[in-house]
Amino acid sequence: MSSLKWDGYVHSIFDRTVNLQCRTNDELYTIANRQMDNAPNTLITDMGSFSDRGLVVGDRVYAEHDRLYVGKALVLTLRDVRVWRSKLPSYADDEGVLRSNAAAAASFIEIHGKAGGMKRSAETVNSIDQEMERLLRERSTGLLEALSKGEVSFATHYAIQLIGLGPGLTPSGDDFLVGLFTVMNLTDGPLFQIRHVCEQVVAAAADRSNPISYMALKKAASGQARESIGGFMHHMIHGSKTEVISGLSRVLDIGSTSGTDIALGLVNGLKLSIERNGR
Repeated sequence: MSSLKWDGYVHSIFDRTVNLQCRTNDELYTIANRQMDNAPNTLITDMGSFSDRGLVVGDRVYAEHDRLYVGKALVLTLRDVRVWRSKLPSYADDEGVLRSNAAAAASFIEIHGKAGGMKRSAETVNSIDQEMERLLRERSTGLLEALSKGEVSFATHYAIQLIGLGPGLTPSGDDFLVGLFTVMNLTDGPLFQIRHVCEQVVAAAADRSNPISYMALKKAASGQARESIGGFMHHMIHGSKTEVISGLSRVLDIGSTSGTDIALGLVNGLKLSIERNGR
């Protein structure tokens, strides 16, 4: 984003973030406040709220002389910006630690995760919500079973059927895939050799989900994850249970149900990896 040739416009405005559409590569970029963690295509600032700064969707955004101009309401200095890059750990050398941590994480999600997306709600009475939960469960189960058997075409089919499914700005099915795609990109992992499934799914995703969710899927498909997710994965593979729960808590805090949906994708992906390696 620090390139002086950057040019685009304001795509969407939220309290803690502003999303920018780049005209050059058609990707979304995000300006965020300090409550957010580092992530692909994201610039963290010391700003408070963005929703009351007079920004308007469609405002031009451009860089010039080490400054980023966001409409007429916001100017950011880029001179001292530090580049952050996503880095995932390699797959576990000791699956005993990973197996134990995966069990602890699954139990924590069951107790503390937010229901209503991938996690089933015990209080759902609305027939539409019940059907949504059924579809999420059916398609995610089909996806995991297909990956377990190495049936790439079936896995791709089920994954595409998850896109855009569920509540939230980033739908639950998309968030689950973000977590699963992250695991599939762990170097030396049992799913690494079939990670091309991720790219195939993303190719079909643009017309099935919104631009914000699509960008998260696109980045996860190439192993680019936000800092809290990368930290959690590191703890799952190398850390203690205390570190795992601490890292998991940060992931669960993402969005409304998004954190839980992502975490379930991560944990189920790791469990599947352990299962495939045991054959």
